[in-house]
Order: sequence, then C-alpha cells, then structure tokens
Amino acid sequence: MDSNIAFYREDGKGNIFDDKGNNAAAYDEAPSFRLKKLTDLKKLVKNNTYSELHSIEEVDVDMKETAAKKESESEYNGMKHKKAAEAANVNQHTARKWKQKYLQNPEEYVPHKSTNLVSSRPVSQLDDRHKDHLTSFFDENKRATIEDAVNTEFMRDECNLSIKVISRHPAKRNSPDIIEKRAVWAKEWLEKGMIYPQNCVFLDESGFDINMTRGRARSAVGEPAVVETPSGRAVSHTVLGAISSADVVNVSMREPVNVKRRKVVGATKRKAPGDKVSVPNGTTGAHYMHFIVDTMDIMDTFPDMQGYHIAMDNAPIHVLALIDPLIEKRGYVPVYLPPYSPELNPIEDFWAIIKSKVKRHALKDTETLIGRIIESCEEVPLQHLKNCVQHSVNLFDKCLNKEPI
Repeated sequence: MDSNIAFYREDGKGNIFDDKGNNAAAYDEAPSFRLKKLTDLKKLVKNNTYSELHSIEEVDVDMKETAAKKESESEYNGMKHKKAAEAANVNQHTARKWKQKYLQNPEEYVPHKSTNLVSSRPVSQLDDRHKDHLTSFFDENKRATIEDAVNTEFMRDECNLSIKVISRHPAKRNSPDIIEKRAVWAKEWLEKGMIYPQNCVFLDESGFDINMTRGRARSAVGEPAVVETPSGRAVSHTVLGAISSADVVNVSMREPVNVKRRKVVGATKRKAPGDKVSVPNGTTGAHYMHFIVDTMDIMDTFPDMQGYHIAMDNAPIHVLALIDPLIEKRGYVPVYLPPYSPELNPIEDFWAIIKSKVKRHALKDTETLIGRIIESCEEVPLQHLKNCVQHSVNLFDKCLNKEPI
C-alpha cells in the first residue's frame, strides 16, 4: 500500500481526525452534483419495452358496409297502438300519427317526442350587438364571471364561450420583440435543416412530489372534496428528461447535494467552521451538464441519432459557454429555444402526460414516487411522443407569420 495514503474519519460533529487521533489538516469542501438514473432508451431496448411501445396495429382498410339499423323497429314492431304508446310514454293518438308518418316515409322520418316546449317563453332580447359586446368583454376580461356579463346559455350557445382552467402566461410572452425573435429563430433553424420529427432530441426538467394528486374530486353536495396527502409540505424532486419523436431517451432525478471534503496538500491546521462552502439547493448548471453528457453517451450507441439537434430552453442553468463546446465536440448540434416559448419544446407535453399518470391514483404503501415516475415514463406509447412533437411543429407557421402562440 502507498505510504502516502492517509485515512480520516469524522466523529459526526464536524470534527475530522486521522488514524492516530490527530486533527486533520485543512480541507476543501466541494459540492457533489449527482443524478439518479430512472430509465433510458438502452434499458427499454434491453427489456423489449421499446418494441412493445412501438408496435402499431394495422388499420383495417377493407371495411364492409352494413345496413343501417333502425332503433325502433325491434322494440315496437308488432305491438298494438296502446302498448307501443305506453312503451314510448306518449298518447295513443300520437302513436298513431307516428306510425302513419313512418309508413309513408320510413327512410327519412324518425319518430321522436318533443319536450320542454314552453310556448309562453319570451323571445330573447339579445341580438348580434350584445354578442359582439360579450365576445369583446371576455377577450379583455378573462376572469369575468357569469354575473359580470349575461345568461350562461347565451354565452355558450351564441357567443361560443365556456369556463376553462386558467393558463398563466407572462406579460412578455407575446410582446412584439418576442414574436419577432420566434420568427427569426424558426426561419434560421428550418433553413439549417432542423426537423423536429426526424433529427431532434428535446431536453427539460420538471418537479415532482409525493403530494401530487388530481385537482378535482367528487363529494356530496354542500361538502368539500378533501383528499389526505402523505405530507403537509412535501419535498420537490427535480427530474431531468430527454425525448425524441420516437423514444424516451433519458430520464434522471437530481439527488440531494452532499459535500465532499478534500485534504489540502501542505496545510497544517483545520479549516475554520465559518469557512464552509455554501451548497446550492436547486438544480445547477453542473447537474445539467452531467445529464447532457449521459444523454449523449446513450445517443452514441444508436447510429441513427448521430448528428442530432439537442434542443433546450434558455434557462439560466444552461450555461452556453460551457454546454455548446461540450455538445459540438461530440458531433451534435445545440439548439436554444426562443424566450417565453415553452410550447415549442415537445417535452413540456411529455411531462404533462407523466404527471397525469402519477396523479391518477394515490401511492400505495408498497409504492414510491420514483417507482411511479419510472413506470409512467416507460409506458408512454410511441403515438403519444409523436403527438407531442407534432403539436410543437404545428406552431411553426404561427412563428413564421409572427402570430401569438
């Protein structure tokens, strides 16, 4: 054994000693940026999950025509007028009229019972002017309630307005300069040969916690819908992912940061307690770079992915000066999405699918959040990935035409 190697131990109180019980020399403290592998494309291929998810049933194009089914024929055929009227819950005179009209034109006339006809109901006093007013009103006041405007039936049937879940968009999202940047970005990368469904991998991160559950539930009228959660304040776990139009390429979770201590050569005394390094709590550029390297290692094993574009948003942790050379050296092309444009990254829809699967049922005693995330990622069908990518592709025309998205 090398005589220069020394072993140190910590007593649990922050004190470090060598094997002779002497205080350790000064040391540096450096944070560790570790990622826990959840799943990747190599694992899916090895477990044959890849072929199962990519199997698409052949469409039956040789369809034979069938005769139209007459719903009332089998139920009322052969009945007397009285019994047929009782079965249809109508007057006998009405049943006779239906039969006569049906016999005269059986192909076009379908007997039906008219209900809720109130002859004395007043005619609506609202016209096209009111319709235009309401449409403009709700365009400018997204949070307006029914009481702020008019009767809900008129809003739904005439103005084509309905209540929806609010989507929060930053004020700058569709500002003139952002719209211009999107147009320039789309034109530039399309000219460079970037094709989302054919030569791109999309990266992003998202947060998960054990309290994730559906936002809606059923309860008795007048009673709140209460769902118990495992914790009052759950710890959020950051998951980094990479997908393409055909594959879930890589999914990893950021592990809690710990501190590595290294002896400083030539030091003679311990480092002062107040000099301890400040460890960042969130996902950092180091985590992201480790994830990119791991993703490219996976892509290297698949020849059809060589030269792919690696698309990501322009978050602060994506340090361009470090990431660009790292990606280009490996033969891939870094692509940064324009600001305030999450819909141009298909992985945003992928995360929505995963979270819906995680939220679907409460975690059982034998389940873990990590296990649920892994299971959800590995069960995403190929068609869903294609749909995620196509949704972003459909927005390119709006970008080029300088329209809001």
